[in-house]
Amino acid sequence: MPVKDKPIKFNFLNKDQFVEKFFEISSKKSTNNALYGLSFAESIFFPIPIDPLLAACVIAKPKKIFLITFLTTFASVFGGIIGWCIGLYIGVGLQNLVEFIPGLSVHKLESVNEAFREWGLILTFIGAFTPLPYKLIALSSGATGVPLLIFVIGSIMGRGIRFTIVALLSYYLGEKAINFIKNNLALTSVILAIIIIIIWFLII
Repeated sequence: MPVKDKPIKFNFLNKDQFVEKFFEISSKKSTNNALYGLSFAESIFFPIPIDPLLAACVIAKPKKIFLITFLTTFASVFGGIIGWCIGLYIGVGLQNLVEFIPGLSVHKLESVNEAFREWGLILTFIGAFTPLPYKLIALSSGATGVPLLIFVIGSIMGRGIRFTIVALLSYYLGEKAINFIKNNLALTSVILAIIIIIIWFLII
């Protein structure tokens, strides 16, 4: 008797399987809404970067590239704001506990918070633009008291530039962009971030 192939189980947390499945359904109307929802969730807890998912939607609907990119950025930044609020709540609790932790004091914690607030904009931009987990930057910004406006500005800059690059690559390269994004986007974004930061300091 011929041996039947065992069906391949879909693993939601397997990035390659998830992206492949998402690409298969990217032409459906509801897929864009799923992208925006995942973009929001990725800023708080979702473990899979949404860049390949954005690429799949742009490839499927190239005429809507600007709308898709804008709404993906908006959803991501809005999720980041929720993460910032969670971090703010955690930060308040940390200040109440710090006096009971050996070697720490409210003064030392405030010194760290002040340094983070001083560099909050550039740190937020780095977290939003590079492969660093944006969700961690959002939580840290809230916990250390980075002003919400500064966090939002850095997030819009970082997420906006990153997603625009992904969308343009997808628009001009088509399906080839998926492999480039998965294999090279991390290194490329780090290099671009370094260049932007150097220009930032030269101007300021």
